[in-house]
Amino acid sequence: MRVYCESSAQRRHRASGKQGLEIEMTLTEKFNAFAAATKNELFDPEYNGGEWMVEAVETHETIDQFIDSSKNYASRTVEKFGEIAGFKFVAWKEVQPAKGKQRRQLSVIDFGDVRIALNCDLTYF
Repeated sequence: MRVYCESSAQRRHRASGKQGLEIEMTLTEKFNAFAAATKNELFDPEYNGGEWMVEAVETHETIDQFIDSSKNYASRTVEKFGEIAGFKFVAWKEVQPAKGKQRRQLSVIDFGDVRIALNCDLTYF
């Protein structure tokens, strides 16, 4: 007997009638893939039903828009680009949005329809 298991993303892809290998993941599946790639240090899908372990804010601004906005910050380090679990990100070791505001690390990761701004430097992962 042959048993075939498929993910919910694969079922949706098959049902949609789309051709090719691209499979649409749900946001939950994307967060879970990100969590696995970062060993649950930034997002833990099992803690309280899925929770960020660092300060995180959902945004609809694109990575390019964040880069453009950062040019108006009081200070910032050079942005670095990378990819974790297939999701592109931009990170700054330190930003200060306005004089008198606390300096902090900032990363923005693109999950497709939504981006998440994180109070950490993703280049360490």
